[in-house]
Amino acid sequence: MDGSDICFEIVRRATAGFVYSEAVASHYMRQILEAIRYCHGNDIIHRDIKPHCVLLATKENSAPVKLGGFGVAIQLHDGSSINGAKSFDDLSRPNLSANGQVYLQSDRQGRIGTPHFMAPEVVERQQYGKPGDVWSAGVILHILLSGLTPFLGTGDRLYHNICDARLNFNRPQWEHISEGAKDLICKMLCLDPKKRLTIQEVLNHRWLRERDKNASKIHLVDTVEQLKVYNSRRRLRGAVMAAVSSPRWTYQSSLDSNSNAIEQFSDFGDDDISNSAVGVILSSLDDIQCIQEALPDNPQTVLPLLDDDQLCKLLELYHFINSSRTDSEKKPPSPISEDLISLVHDVLDILTTLPNHSQTAYDGAQLRDLLTRPFLKSLMQTHDVAAHEIFGEEAVRVTPPLVLPYLNGNGIDDGENGLDDDIEPENVTRVRLVQFQKNTDEPMGITLKMNEDGKCVVARIMHGGMIHRQATLHVGDEIREINGISVANQSVGALQKLLREARGSVTFKIVPSYRSAPPPCELFRIKPLPVIIFVRAQFSYDPLQDDLIPCAQAGITFNIGDILQIISKDDHHWWQARKDNSAGSAGLIPSPELQEWRITCKALENSKHEQVNCSIFGRKKKLKEKYLAKHNAVFDHIDLATYEEVVKLPSFQRKTLVLLGAHGVGRRHIKNTIIQKHPDKYAYPMAHTTRPLKPGEENGVAYYFVTYDEMMTDINAHEYLEYGTHDDAMYGTKLDTIRKIHHEGKIAILDVEPQALKILRTAEFAPLVVFIAAPPHRSLTDFDGSLEKLANESELLQRAYEHLFDITIVNEDIEETIDELERVMERVHTTPQWVPVAWVY
Repeated sequence: MDGSDICFEIVRRATAGFVYSEAVASHYMRQILEAIRYCHGNDIIHRDIKPHCVLLATKENSAPVKLGGFGVAIQLHDGSSINGAKSFDDLSRPNLSANGQVYLQSDRQGRIGTPHFMAPEVVERQQYGKPGDVWSAGVILHILLSGLTPFLGTGDRLYHNICDARLNFNRPQWEHISEGAKDLICKMLCLDPKKRLTIQEVLNHRWLRERDKNASKIHLVDTVEQLKVYNSRRRLRGAVMAAVSSPRWTYQSSLDSNSNAIEQFSDFGDDDISNSAVGVILSSLDDIQCIQEALPDNPQTVLPLLDDDQLCKLLELYHFINSSRTDSEKKPPSPISEDLISLVHDVLDILTTLPNHSQTAYDGAQLRDLLTRPFLKSLMQTHDVAAHEIFGEEAVRVTPPLVLPYLNGNGIDDGENGLDDDIEPENVTRVRLVQFQKNTDEPMGITLKMNEDGKCVVARIMHGGMIHRQATLHVGDEIREINGISVANQSVGALQKLLREARGSVTFKIVPSYRSAPPPCELFRIKPLPVIIFVRAQFSYDPLQDDLIPCAQAGITFNIGDILQIISKDDHHWWQARKDNSAGSAGLIPSPELQEWRITCKALENSKHEQVNCSIFGRKKKLKEKYLAKHNAVFDHIDLATYEEVVKLPSFQRKTLVLLGAHGVGRRHIKNTIIQKHPDKYAYPMAHTTRPLKPGEENGVAYYFVTYDEMMTDINAHEYLEYGTHDDAMYGTKLDTIRKIHHEGKIAILDVEPQALKILRTAEFAPLVVFIAAPPHRSLTDFDGSLEKLANESELLQRAYEHLFDITIVNEDIEETIDELERVMERVHTTPQWVPVAWVY
């Protein structure tokens, strides 16, 4: 599996702007538990469940969570348990190779698994089985919700805390976590394995079973920050293990023909380290974590560590390494070679060719003796490991390396262009050259901006564009030169023009930002699995007419009703999107926040309440005024239509047919005709009224007759779609009458006012909204001006509510309009449709 593990994925998405909440953690946790349930159903226990094993199946954002790392899994016989005391006998351990011991993933006492995730029965070498996996999953859940492991320490101190099984929810990360989540953790981390929940009982817990009701959707800021710390520690441990596992340790040389190659260390995560020195270093990292995260009211956790002489000496060493800077260092260290051993080997080969019985041969023998001494060999080997694993290009990075400001490895002589004697190593800037070919008119697919310091930086990279495909630049990279031309004192517009007109070899001199590229945008939805976001545009947009867009050529034009695939929401004001089924790179579109602000500006200016400067978006400032504007009465009455998230379904049953149009356009005739032609398929909801029954009338035949008080009570309970007064009597359409039609298996036809769509456009009523437009009045003879009035009213309605229309039919001929509407209704139930996501999930 190529995807990253769960903890790194959470931080990556949260950093990209997605919400990480209890509900999201529950979504991930259920997938993990379902995998464990499948294993337990086949009497397989994993025995080493940890975040390293919980992976994304691929690098795609929509990839499902998978459980891996089955190296020490075992199948039980007849549901039996395993005797922890006999799982690995100390006497039999010497009979296995070092690699065999690593494969068994057991420590010297025979415990199998990763210490922080071991169940108490495993720690105490008792009988263990499926409950041990539940315990490990409980530890993962604890980490997902807080970013912390529930039990701190290393070695015996850690094992003591695990067997004590005392949980503490007093940290700030737990303030926003629901009681249901805490209850589940307590039951999964129950000390007694017989009382611990089974995997099926865990899945049936209310926090997982009724996620929408019990799992909060509040973004867990503190948890994400703590997960960043947790991941940083894991990266550091990974860097240590990468150095220990370096191939430089196993270099086979002939420095000493009788010497054995240094045994290769195997990288097995957090497990027991066969090399004692490395084990001490890794243990010290756990002790440092314990000191940093220990609660003030629990000093007994920290005091023994502070009295540990070995740990104190290591802390002094770490501090010295981190803070030391020699006065003679004008430049940060940079290895000349990563293979010093090979160079020495070449020297020794040359020494063997020297003539005997000469002074040169005598000196060569002394040099050979010096170079083959064990301490010097170890020093050279350590040099190669440090050069390769710390300064090498493929080193495991914890932080970006400190390197010289060389261009693609070519040195610059000290002097005018070199390093100033007063420059400290920490202030050295890494500059590199990026070069590629541009032989077409295709845009490069980047936009630039000047930051607060006046530096030209890459503002965004268009998905699918030339730069995105080549992955040569990243958002935040500072650009110093373009084709040898300095960007200093040049406008962004001039630089963008320079990029557009560039041909042939294009060279950038940049300062890397070390910022990872934002992930393709996906819907961080609880259910179903995350999918690509599609939206229906509810307004028309032309970037060439927008003075706020950073680069008009980077924008895309769209109209109301167009389907857009959202690629990136990394910029709060300008999203990247492409039209559905269109190839090529993405383009810029206004974010909902920007468009809402634009609509509000226009409304406020029209109402003359106050002047608002919309160019605030061009200056990347906080939009505090926007939220103040929400208190304005004008803002409260604006229909802020921007984008509606939709999903494409192969078929979808519409329950209601809504006919909108100007008064007098023929909606009633259309409705009545369709019902008469298809009485078994369509029906019209009968109205309720407060007027008295007339002679010969029956309740429930033409009207439902109710009292005034009954009708007012139902109106106050929001049970009416529409209502009004005529001849001192009230009339209205009750929602229950529409539901009754649906219950009979028919489609309800409604000719209502547009305001009713706020109630109807839901999953319950699932309407198809058809606008019956009036024909242009110029094409018809208009004796009294009524046709012009009808056309004007129709145009006003269309302009105001077009974003809610599914179909528009111009009523040139009433019979043709009815036929077209029937064809639409047949087609809509048999062809794929874009429907609002809220109607489906």
